[in-house]
Amino acid sequence: MLVLLTRAIDESRQTGVRLAREGHEAIISPVIEMVPTGAVWPTGVIDAVIGTSARAFELLSSRPDWPLPEARRLMPLFVAGEKTRDAARERGFGGPALVAPDAATLAEKIESCFDSPCRFVYLAGRDRSAELETKLTGIGHSIELVQVYAAQPADSLTEEAVALARSGKIGVVLHYSRRSAEIYLRLGRNAGLDLARVNHVCISQNAAAPLLAAGIHEVLVAKAPNEQAMFGILNVLADLPEAPLAEAQNWTAGPQGLEQERT
Repeated sequence: MLVLLTRAIDESRQTGVRLAREGHEAIISPVIEMVPTGAVWPTGVIDAVIGTSARAFELLSSRPDWPLPEARRLMPLFVAGEKTRDAARERGFGGPALVAPDAATLAEKIESCFDSPCRFVYLAGRDRSAELETKLTGIGHSIELVQVYAAQPADSLTEEAVALARSGKIGVVLHYSRRSAEIYLRLGRNAGLDLARVNHVCISQNAAAPLLAAGIHEVLVAKAPNEQAMFGILNVLADLPEAPLAEAQNWTAGPQGLEQERT
């Protein structure tokens, strides 16, 4: 199956390699570019570092005072996803790590770990959900927000992606964030594409929200917020040749892909 990837270029290339292993072909048309902001690490004592995106660590300044290597090795980590933890490790953050599957669960785990107010550095993107920081400040913690990167929207989809979409050759579009889904909608409309002509597989309800709000019904959401669950859905759709999503309405998205509902 031909799959359209709209993530930032590096992430799309990595996903494309994984798709090839699953027997699929990828067409890449990034709708966002991750650009470092040059944000500065705050001064003073920090109790722990929070991160919900691997990109926040990957684009973190490598200057020795950002922060000192000794501090990086000791500060506890609270992160969403193993990929984020691995990116932090590559940047020298070697402290004990608490890993949660998503930001909401991470906030709950942090809340349960501390009885008194703490000061956290939150490495994040400029465009993000404020749920985690709102939750933690609401229970008395101090959040030093460091906006490491910004997602710059693309001006258009690539000519190749538009041509393949118009010809009906793209079987699925994968969506990994609300922001990228919103930009994809705008660019697709600008190109005159029929966005309901293709199936959409989303990593979360939040990522799917713009598509559903636009009246697009060909949307499936993975129950587990990870790429493996998305690929499971994709593989099942690939086994339904020429079948529109409407014929899979008795299926739900589960950790292993689509699961048939009992009636």
